[in-house]
Amino acid sequence: MGFEGILLVVIFAWMAMLFSLVSYVSFQSKHQSLHRYLEEEIHPLVEQSSRTGDWLKTLHTWFDRLAPTGEKIQLLSEPEELEDILVKAGYPYGLTVDRLQGAKLVGVILFGGFGLLYFLLGLPMGPIVLVCGIFAGYMSPIWLVRRIAKRRQEKIRREIPDFLDIMSITLQAGMSMDAALNHYVQTFSGPLSEEFARMNREIRFGVQRESAYRALMQRTTSPELEALLQSLIQAHNLGTPVSDIFMQQAEEIRSMRAEKAKEAAGKAAPKISLVSGLVIGPSIMLLMFGSFVLKYFIGEDSIFKNVGF
Repeated sequence: MGFEGILLVVIFAWMAMLFSLVSYVSFQSKHQSLHRYLEEEIHPLVEQSSRTGDWLKTLHTWFDRLAPTGEKIQLLSEPEELEDILVKAGYPYGLTVDRLQGAKLVGVILFGGFGLLYFLLGLPMGPIVLVCGIFAGYMSPIWLVRRIAKRRQEKIRREIPDFLDIMSITLQAGMSMDAALNHYVQTFSGPLSEEFARMNREIRFGVQRESAYRALMQRTTSPELEALLQSLIQAHNLGTPVSDIFMQQAEEIRSMRAEKAKEAAGKAAPKISLVSGLVIGPSIMLLMFGSFVLKYFIGEDSIFKNVGF
């Protein structure tokens, strides 16, 4: 092979490398645009962040700036755990795992600054207040998200019986499963409606129905909803009608709640007796003793007055 052949091979090699580079950049650009589109359509973060106020946007800016430093401090804040509680909380206030890592440091600055001021003023228990303030500031964003997640999951559990009734009625009226779910999502508002709306979008974008059901189970902690989704997965795999499932699940959930109410009432009786024995009983005895002292030692009928004291 002469010099011209070698030069031609080198030129073709460089052209192939250049074409590969351009193709890779184009692929990454399309991948990122598709990812952003799916986030806007499926993920609730963009929708929530668009409704935030200026003060929350300012906090987000500080959270984002401190996020890299917060990621290095994973004490009681592992990313997997934070992701789990954020999913169950519905990503409140447009928070992400990275922003929550930055929120820890913002809390440390705020609460730690208060504790430092308290310490510098020489007030009692200054060092303890300083240390407790730093720890409280570090954990306060995580505690807040956990509280929101707990309240949101409780709302989901309360909404399940009404959801089952609506689905049973619409399915018996002849609507399909997807149409009935869309009707519920468009008619009702709440965390359960939001979760089913996200599940519908996932199915519409090509996610398998069983995978969408299992993803919904991971985003909730309700055993009633998990039992329902397991029944729907089984009905989908076996091809059985789902209208009867919703009616049966509604009756079972209501009977389970009635049993739990009876159990809670049975557990409340000993607590009431304990409160009566420790608080009400001694209070009555103290009143009786006080009236006795008032009458026989301080009042006009006091025995000390009769003997001349």
